[in-house]
Amino acid sequence: MPPSRSTAPRPRLRHALALLLALGAALLLSACGSDDSSSDGASATAAQSAGNTTSAQSGAFPVTIEHKLGTTEIPAAPERVVTLGLSDQDAVLALGVAPIAVTDWYGDHPYAVWPWAQRQLGDARPTVLARGEFTGNQAYDYEELLKLRPDLILALYGGVTQKQYDTLSKIAPTVLQPRGVVDYGIPWQTATEVAGRALGRAEEARALVAEVDARFAAAARAHPQFDGRSAVVAERFEDGSSFARSPTDPRTRFLTSLGFRLPAEIARRSGDKDGATISDERFDLLDNDLLLWNLGFAPEARRTLDDSDLYQQLDVVRDGRVVYVTDPLASAALTWSTVLSIPYALDRVLPQLDRAVRG
Repeated sequence: MPPSRSTAPRPRLRHALALLLALGAALLLSACGSDDSSSDGASATAAQSAGNTTSAQSGAFPVTIEHKLGTTEIPAAPERVVTLGLSDQDAVLALGVAPIAVTDWYGDHPYAVWPWAQRQLGDARPTVLARGEFTGNQAYDYEELLKLRPDLILALYGGVTQKQYDTLSKIAPTVLQPRGVVDYGIPWQTATEVAGRALGRAEEARALVAEVDARFAAAARAHPQFDGRSAVVAERFEDGSSFARSPTDPRTRFLTSLGFRLPAEIARRSGDKDGATISDERFDLLDNDLLLWNLGFAPEARRTLDDSDLYQQLDVVRDGRVVYVTDPLASAALTWSTVLSIPYALDRVLPQLDRAVRG
């Protein structure tokens, strides 16, 4: 399920700010020692696992990272990493670091880690933040974050506001997406590389990006029929309309990395958002060389399409150039589009794309 636009509950900001002042000295002292009484015993396990991974590159710290709301200095190699971005755990795990806490997006998987990242998670048991609470705009429990005693907060695939950042940065060095990157629009390459810099693993991050980019390049070479074809990723959240994904959305970037192109009208209607709502009366806007329905989170939505005469009249439907991604795992891998999920998605979605383009 993608970011929606409903409003999440407001955090208890005033109470959290008071705790910041009251617990500041304690945080400084406890950060240097062990903690046998953390808010979740799993956190200690995850931190221990992180310490057993490959170490940061020599001379990597201190490091300064510019982002959309300022500049963050990370003085030393982080040992207690918290990820607030909805898919940030994948980049961190891929780099050999087990976060002490991760943020739940959707799905029901152990420790909010999907199958493509379970091997990297290993025996770590991170605290899961906001389990089952995502409704669109993220809210943060600052009190819980304080108790976790992080030394790095990553919020890359997200939409942290100035007010939220001001509070988060008082808890620990906080890194957001770079300037110019829209909320929930950071490319997977950038997310991996920013995480790599923050963790002192920049070389490993570049190698990971190169490996996945090579997978895309090989797939595009093997399917030259994709090149230049117009394609749209669409989803159904309610009867009567569809949501077409924007140029900056990870699902669209998955297709454009294979050679497809997004129609200009969809890009125009999306503006700086993650997509555009298309009424069923304008199904024609989805009538392109390829139409991919991402329905793994709501496979029943296909019935509304099968029952629509307007939809069935589209050339892309009549010619069989439609891909229905209804498998929950394949759909999620496409939705996440991270350095770990993309190979998983390529293995499962690429054959469907090939069949659809061939007609």
